[in-house]
Amino acid sequence: MRIFTIFLERRLGIYAVMFILLLSGLQSFGQELGVSGTVLDEETNEALPGVTVLVKGTSTGTVTDIDGNYRLSVSADAVLAFSFVGYNLKEIPVNNQSVIDVTLSANLTSLEEVVVVGYGTQKKSDLTGSLISVGSKELADVPAAVDFSSALKGRMAGVNIQTTSSRPGAGTQIRIRGNRSLGSDESGVNDPLIVLDGIPYGGKISDINPGDIKSVNVLKDASATAIYGSRGANGVILVTTKRGENGAPRLSYNGYHGVVSELDHYELFNAEEYANIKQVSNFGKVGGQFTPTELQSMAEGRETDWQDLIYKRGIISNHEVSLTGGTPSTQYAISGGYFKQSTVLPGQDYSRLNLRTALDQEVGARVKVGLTSMSNLATTNGEGANPMFQILTLSPLYNAYTDGGEINELPAVGSVEENLRNPLLMYRENSWSQKRRRLQTFNSLYGEIEILDGLKYRLNVGLDFWQEEYGDFYGANTPFRNGSGNTGSVRNQDSWSYTLENLLIYDKTFGAHKINLTGLYSVQERETNQSGVNANSIFAEFLEYYNLSLAETQNVPDGAFSYSRWGLVSGMARLNYGFQDRFNATVTVRSDGSSRLSEGNKWFVYPAGALSWNLHNESFMSGMTFITNLKLRTGLGRTSNQAVNPYDALGSLERRRYNYGDDGAYGFLVQSLPNANLAWEFTTSSNVGIDFGLFSNLITGSLDFYKNNTDNVLQSRNLPITSGVPGSFRQNIGKTEGKGVELMLSATIVEPKNNGFGWNVDFNFTAHKETIVELYDTLTRDVNNGWFVGSPVNVIYDYKKTGVWQLGEEDAATAFDNRSPGDIKVADINGNGIRDTEDRTILGQLDPKSTYGFTSRFSYQGFDLSTVLFARVGGKLVSTLYQMRAGNPVNSLEGRRNGPKVDYWTPDNPTNDYPRTGNQQTQHGSTTGYFNASYLKVRSINLGYKIPDKLLEDYGIQSLRVYFTVDTPFKAFFSDYVREGGLDPEPSGRDGATDTPGLGRRLVVTPNTPVTRSFIFGVNLTL
Repeated sequence: MRIFTIFLERRLGIYAVMFILLLSGLQSFGQELGVSGTVLDEETNEALPGVTVLVKGTSTGTVTDIDGNYRLSVSADAVLAFSFVGYNLKEIPVNNQSVIDVTLSANLTSLEEVVVVGYGTQKKSDLTGSLISVGSKELADVPAAVDFSSALKGRMAGVNIQTTSSRPGAGTQIRIRGNRSLGSDESGVNDPLIVLDGIPYGGKISDINPGDIKSVNVLKDASATAIYGSRGANGVILVTTKRGENGAPRLSYNGYHGVVSELDHYELFNAEEYANIKQVSNFGKVGGQFTPTELQSMAEGRETDWQDLIYKRGIISNHEVSLTGGTPSTQYAISGGYFKQSTVLPGQDYSRLNLRTALDQEVGARVKVGLTSMSNLATTNGEGANPMFQILTLSPLYNAYTDGGEINELPAVGSVEENLRNPLLMYRENSWSQKRRRLQTFNSLYGEIEILDGLKYRLNVGLDFWQEEYGDFYGANTPFRNGSGNTGSVRNQDSWSYTLENLLIYDKTFGAHKINLTGLYSVQERETNQSGVNANSIFAEFLEYYNLSLAETQNVPDGAFSYSRWGLVSGMARLNYGFQDRFNATVTVRSDGSSRLSEGNKWFVYPAGALSWNLHNESFMSGMTFITNLKLRTGLGRTSNQAVNPYDALGSLERRRYNYGDDGAYGFLVQSLPNANLAWEFTTSSNVGIDFGLFSNLITGSLDFYKNNTDNVLQSRNLPITSGVPGSFRQNIGKTEGKGVELMLSATIVEPKNNGFGWNVDFNFTAHKETIVELYDTLTRDVNNGWFVGSPVNVIYDYKKTGVWQLGEEDAATAFDNRSPGDIKVADINGNGIRDTEDRTILGQLDPKSTYGFTSRFSYQGFDLSTVLFARVGGKLVSTLYQMRAGNPVNSLEGRRNGPKVDYWTPDNPTNDYPRTGNQQTQHGSTTGYFNASYLKVRSINLGYKIPDKLLEDYGIQSLRVYFTVDTPFKAFFSDYVREGGLDPEPSGRDGATDTPGLGRRLVVTPNTPVTRSFIFGVNLTL
């Protein structure tokens, strides 16, 4: 890291001088008149980026920036021509005017948008790479989303978004065109890069207020992502936030409030069914006997529904206020918001306070500066508190309350589960606490100077800081401790990073030729620090975790303290060339130097190129009037990944306690070996696509075919025990391949006229296939990690359940597996007549084989109705709720606990679904929790009404819209898991305790916070 520190210290002074020069307001180099202004859409009054502004009769000109602003030097008698694909041409004489604001009217037969592509913008017709764009209107279709990624679920081809937990405030896992690297899902090796307002963003997605977002653009192929080098190896998500506009101040309020309820109850055995299990159980005297409480409940016909008792209504609430406005030289945007969501379990909620300021200022004729500051305070309560074990397993014959109406703290007294605490104890104040508080401030500053017409220099400075405090306390009588004393712990973490980017941009049109040349030199560094402590037997429980020095014992667990620092130095050059709006080419070269890799391997150069051909502008297409747009695209590039921890190349030590004398001693041993050859992981990507528009763009869409080949895969290789190293060895070994097809369609089914009925739909489809091509040495499988050559990255590897051994099969059951009738039967894969480890096989992949998304929007006389659906087809899901595995007694069928209602075997019910009761079924019990993962789900239904403007004029209101939304209105359709009795087939957490080999910490369906639906009322108001 010393080289990066020296580099920074030597250049900070240079950057400071550059920025002071920008602020000094360097004036025009010539004597011509400086003209500036803003170009807006005539109907929506929104800024139009990418508008071509030419001096009529010459090749001198410029294009508007992302906020619709332009500036150029012209003679006093010049005529400016404003042109933009999809809009009518407008010519305006200068006549000594220094400010010329323009509104353009749309030509609906050829309307196209301008999108952010990274370090600039491009007309969509000029794009050569694979890119998807979603605006704020589309994000508003799912107003109840905690973060913007949740709102995008099922909306983008090639982008697979899955929840990582069903708890409030939980994040999402995003995969763009599948997995490339081999590693844990939690390690982030396959996560895309998020760029917020041009600066790489290292915080949580949930910290970004969706209401502040103007657009989200996703770069998917190497020709598009190569400009971000190693950070863009898994795709790039460009988030652009809203900024101020030229005009009078506008005050807006967007808010909603709603109630949250469980989507449904888990389907458990009722009192009679549970009693039957106990009666037929062979578990033994304790399991087969009824407690006095249970006998009394049976005699009185009394039944306890623990889910009814524990679940309460939650709320979801969001309030945002923004003020925007400006002059031709100054634009501002200020916004603040508050979001809160609670769920049906006590003590679980998430809240976020956010404040954002954006300022853009012109200084003189050629200088522009801007500042964006975003601060958030997010609080998560109860993220690890999970009472579902008690809720799902406590006997329905137990009493929740005493005869006096108090909470029955130990409802299972007299049984083998007598230490189980009543989950209703979670409602007692000060009995437990678990809070994560996160403060983040993300700031970016830019300065831009126009050196010559078409040539400008830009400096981007980003500073990102977040600090996180986590504490938990569990009293002795909470449902989580079972009377074993109280505990507390504290974990604190902070991280900061800076980004410095120097950009030189040349943008010029020479007749039929358009050239945009972008050069970049950047530096990024991040530092992270973590500390923590545990404590037991806290003297006064009301102290919780706030003063652990008052506990009887304190200890610092291994790994509680850590520190890391890494840096990245980069250079990039990109050329965009266009000819006659027919041919476009993009060539990109980037070089990265990373401190994470070993000496001699820190630098790598990434080349990428792409071509596009607008066929609809060719003369031979003139007779095909029904084709509005037809463009062919192809691209090829190479990117890489630095998906390793900052010090993996150096190796690490681990502290261990040894027997030495009376008190013992600590020593250190090698945890991971150093690797002097640790280098980049490379991915070569190719893409072929077609964009089309038919019948005056009533139907538009794109079709893409892609392939990704990754080599030198960074893997943690397990070492043999004879090496003396208990950990792993980080190496560049292995290859993967991913390929697929993507389709996106938008269609106007009924075009609205005179505010009449209108209907448009969006549809997307993705089919993706990935394969591990090579592991290390000649190895074809790594069972511990769940990796197999010829299979996808995430698979299920286990025995194949074929049913249940039946009466009359005693001899076969004994000979094959030493089993008995009523036990689980598995397949003899290797055909040797006995069950052994070689009978395990790949049962399917965890990721879908194809995904679909559909959005329908109706409008009529101010009313609007939108419905968002998504589906996944193929693949398998793992439900730990239905697995009968060791360490998961929820579905044990032992006869001493309740559990999910399943069809279990008895001599009178010779089913092949689930085995007999009585024994704790750990032998092959994991096989009962695998289901087809296909389903169709309605994401949200949104009904709104825009109050007519004429009714609002007297109140000074520009616009007012009210709406009602149902979020997750139904359980999933066409789902085998839901038909079995499960709540939702989407992942709800990670569970490393599963018996499935190699599953590790991958996403599974696990008993977590129940899936909820929300009923929401909202208002959009602008003054």
